[in-house]
Amino acid sequence: MKNYTKLILLLFILSSCASVKVEKLSKNSPKSQNCDLEVFNNESEVKRKFEVICSLDSKTGNSIWNKRTAEAAIENAKNKACECGADAIIVTSSGRTKLKFYSYRRGVATMKGVRYL
Repeated sequence: MKNYTKLILLLFILSSCASVKVEKLSKNSPKSQNCDLEVFNNESEVKRKFEVICSLDSKTGNSIWNKRTAEAAIENAKNKACECGADAIIVTSSGRTKLKFYSYRRGVATMKGVRYL
């Protein structure tokens, strides 16, 4: 019985899920999942007028089965940006978490969802 408990605990630790936190700043009609979004690294790259409609904070899962890169964290946030009604996302920060004794590193990214005017 002890071995089963240890196995379940180990699987729980190794299978942490990805998450995307969303803060809506204005109400907009959602777009369909997998909508076509442009991705920018800073606001100066955007050549159209826009307004920020949501902020997104994304983390990948940290298990050995997850992609644990900043790119994966950005990709994970795209559907949530579509739900906000965004036309594009601007990445404000991205990287990876520090390696911990009990956890693999995770990809992380903070973004702004924007709607073109």
